[in-house]
Amino acid sequence: MAHKGRAKYLFIFHNALLMLLSTFSIHLFAQVEVPQKVGTWESVQGFTINQDEDYMVISFTIIGKNQLYETRLENGVWSEVQPIDIINKHHGDGYNIEGPSLNYNGKLLFFHANFPDSKGGFDIYYSKRGPNGWSEPINIGSPINTEEDELYPSITPGEDRLFFSRRISDENIKKPKDSPQCQRIFSSIKNTDNSWNVPQPLHDGINRGCEYGPNVCIDGKTVFFSSILPDQYREGYNIFFTSEILQDNWLVPLKVAEIASEATNINPTFVNGKIYFLRKWQARKQEFGSIFSMTLPENYHPNKTLPSKGKVLSQATGNPIDATLTVFEPTTLQVLGTFYSDAQTGEFELPLLDGSNYIVDVRRRGFSFASFMVDYREDDKKYAPEKIELFERIELVVSVYDSEIFKPIDAIITVENAENKEQKFSGTAIEPGVYSFSLPLGNEYSVNASADWFGENSFNLNVSGDVIFRRFERSLPLEAKKRAFEIVIADSETEEGVAAEVLIRNLNRDETIVFSIEDVKNGKVTAMLREGDEYEFTIRGAQGYSFHNQVVDLGKQESSTLTAELVPLKEQTSIRLNNINFGTNSAELSSESFPELDRVITLLKDNPNIVIEIAAHTDNVGNAGYNLLLSEKRAQAVVRYLLDFEVPSERIVAKGYGLTKPMVPNTSDENRALNRRVEFKIIDILEEGTTEGV
Repeated sequence: MAHKGRAKYLFIFHNALLMLLSTFSIHLFAQVEVPQKVGTWESVQGFTINQDEDYMVISFTIIGKNQLYETRLENGVWSEVQPIDIINKHHGDGYNIEGPSLNYNGKLLFFHANFPDSKGGFDIYYSKRGPNGWSEPINIGSPINTEEDELYPSITPGEDRLFFSRRISDENIKKPKDSPQCQRIFSSIKNTDNSWNVPQPLHDGINRGCEYGPNVCIDGKTVFFSSILPDQYREGYNIFFTSEILQDNWLVPLKVAEIASEATNINPTFVNGKIYFLRKWQARKQEFGSIFSMTLPENYHPNKTLPSKGKVLSQATGNPIDATLTVFEPTTLQVLGTFYSDAQTGEFELPLLDGSNYIVDVRRRGFSFASFMVDYREDDKKYAPEKIELFERIELVVSVYDSEIFKPIDAIITVENAENKEQKFSGTAIEPGVYSFSLPLGNEYSVNASADWFGENSFNLNVSGDVIFRRFERSLPLEAKKRAFEIVIADSETEEGVAAEVLIRNLNRDETIVFSIEDVKNGKVTAMLREGDEYEFTIRGAQGYSFHNQVVDLGKQESSTLTAELVPLKEQTSIRLNNINFGTNSAELSSESFPELDRVITLLKDNPNIVIEIAAHTDNVGNAGYNLLLSEKRAQAVVRYLLDFEVPSERIVAKGYGLTKPMVPNTSDENRALNRRVEFKIIDILEEGTTEGV
């Protein structure tokens, strides 16, 4: 929190300085530039433009539906727009396709559409550019697409982060009558296995209530978007600039005042020092939309990037290779982006931030591995090699992980010749869950992974013939074996089913399962639990019942049922508290006592009309008077803990009983352990309204 506070003041200072310098330069040194119209179109619903500023994809409304069209700049004039039918007619006519967005090199086109295979109204799709034009649309899938409307995608150059927005209800948001529906801006980060993380909304300093259409710049950190400020809502949507300076720490958004107007200004795109945007307005009960652009002052520019260019070629033939280039931060080896060389030319371009250095790995299935450095820290810049030739290498790296939580697994890996099963190969564990094998060429290999409490998984690797691999990286996700485990909750007196909340916490890994009262039917609920793991069950009864806490080890317990008998909370009811521990001859609570006492606090909160006695007991070892005094102090220590959490003092009484009330005869160490205990007893049930709750 302190870090965010410092960052907040830094952002405010930074933006105030930028605004001051911008205003000073505009008024004293330059005449204010006016946005210029791009093209002659007046029914634009959305657009995107490439980095060379000579190609655009535009969304127009045609017969009530939005469709994508493309146009090129020829001799200073934009050509007649042409429909992109492979996208527009993907599922036939009658669907809306909007929010086009090109990636940094124009090879990927993202957009949103309400095709029949969408998960909600609108989903995010993308299309790849090939030698014959754009490909069929591909749904980006979960967890980005949901039952909600996912809109206006914009991807970083390294394809490691996707920005987009979702519609929100704006009934209670003040804004001009004809302005588009408000949205909330999200981003999702790509995992190393190319899956996407669950999208998260951007900082509240950006999502201030009514935002629209984000666009990330070529630096991967600067974002332009539209917003309606709550205290300036009559202005409608204006365009704002922000930049991420640390992870999830953003500059306070700065309004691009130079293009502010009473019209709706949305869909900003920054290219080569200029901003392109869509301006929409109403006239004669008709909506108009045109594209505008203007040069922006430098205080709105993204971080400077420098292009590293080269070619990836086959060493044997000289032919181009469509290789994958992965950019890493040298110290932490964090993946900063993934890029690709062109299949027809082998050419690649890496737009990387100036002032830093990078490691770039080059891989292509069937070819060798290569790596090089890019260093922009000094005046003498070190760029990518002009030509990268891939050569022979034989290495297999296998990563084994939990298919649900993506954690590495210590597994048994077997590698054998697919045709000669007796020829087996051993590997080396290079880090948890990651294994390396050195294999001779000319064979097909079967690779299998197994681990306790998981199902097996395998794949075949074919390195026969004249295809030579230097390095292979493979993943083997293992699926955890699970057991249907029933929880039965009953009244301890009537044995009838009781409604309760159930919290199940996996003590071996980051997994929590919660069942609400509505989930528990007739006192029963079933959970799918991992075999071999240890689980803690906390059952919180409805008002008028006690709680239940129990640990179950599925590696040892064969039974698939847990029965929890909840005690009705009546006067003189005593309930033993588990795991309330003190130091030897001490009244100081140990930390392992806190979870059980926290459950007592929750019980008191749920039942604000009960008054309890905290009763502490000892065994018969030692002097009776000493034990009585010690038990009194221990009971008071428990009460102090409850009071620290604002439990009213009039609802708790501390009482030490020493050795006077044993549960069982003090005839063995086991019995004496049972007698050393802390209980709470209900000594009164107040009328409703007699005292305040917790």
